[in-house]
Amino acid sequence: MAGIPHPIMCIHGFAGHPQDWWGDGFAGYLVEKGGLDPDLIHTFHYGYDDEGNYNNMGEITHIAQRLTRYETDDPEELNSQLLRLSEKSQAKGGPAKVDIVAHSMGGIIARYYLKQHKAGLWDPGTPCPVRKLIELGSPNWGLDVLNLLGLMPEGSFLTKLLRFLEKLPALGGQPATQLRELETALRQIQNRARDEFFATEVPGAWLVTAPPLRQMAADSEFMQELNAPGAMPTEVSYHCLYGDIRVSLAVNWGRFTVYRHTAYLGDLLVPVDSASTVPGVDSSSYPFPYQKKLTLWIGKPAAAVSAQAQDLSDYLPPSYHSNLRKNPEVQAKALQVLTT
Repeated sequence: MAGIPHPIMCIHGFAGHPQDWWGDGFAGYLVEKGGLDPDLIHTFHYGYDDEGNYNNMGEITHIAQRLTRYETDDPEELNSQLLRLSEKSQAKGGPAKVDIVAHSMGGIIARYYLKQHKAGLWDPGTPCPVRKLIELGSPNWGLDVLNLLGLMPEGSFLTKLLRFLEKLPALGGQPATQLRELETALRQIQNRARDEFFATEVPGAWLVTAPPLRQMAADSEFMQELNAPGAMPTEVSYHCLYGDIRVSLAVNWGRFTVYRHTAYLGDLLVPVDSASTVPGVDSSSYPFPYQKKLTLWIGKPAAAVSAQAQDLSDYLPPSYHSNLRKNPEVQAKALQVLTT
């Protein structure tokens, strides 16, 4: 049985792969749980040469143009064109409007197409072929991949206090050392997230100078134009699904908790503020929270937090950037948005 005709274009992100949508179970979920026709679930192709090697040097402006209609004999290019997917859907008795599901930079690619179409520059003379844009962790307000967040603001009062207390022989503890160990674990998990984002085999070898990353910087000319008032078509329905990872720290002294603080980490790569709305239009926001609780003890040795630090650095939660597509809760919400 073919399934329900529902045209969907899936767009992967930076260093992702078109087959990730099937490999991570996302597209299969839409077919199995939603009864959708797999033949109308297309994966947008970009970023790979003829040998299958990833090339991250293409600019978003050029990548997004592959969504437009043009003549080609390449099946992958044909399947990446929105208007051809629309025609294919109609030939099967389905709707003319296509839904886009995009992960990470894929959402920026989709939005650039919508901007250019609204301006009459791409696929001119045609109605907007998109009904809904569903983003998974897309940095709509920009991205700074080098910005690592800490448990405590640099130079905070608590940090200074713990350093002072550690110098007191009578206290017999290592509160500042405990904090440093937890901070190190938090940096390690954020570094791991970036290693996976860049698909690098060498830890820390991040291609931060790649054109798409420069374009996605919050202060870039590209993002300023994309986020300008009136740039996005209002007839499209926008939906933002994003990770909301929080690490909370309680500082205990004896039986009392003397300090609490929560670090807001987004999905470990894209901040909540950047992924939760689409600038200039009404958009629906769907957070996928995850909270990790840590405890630091004044008057105890650093070993008291070692297990917590190890656990923190070892685990990438379901709401982490590269796990969003395979997260069952995200899959279920995306299907609900698609079919309502």
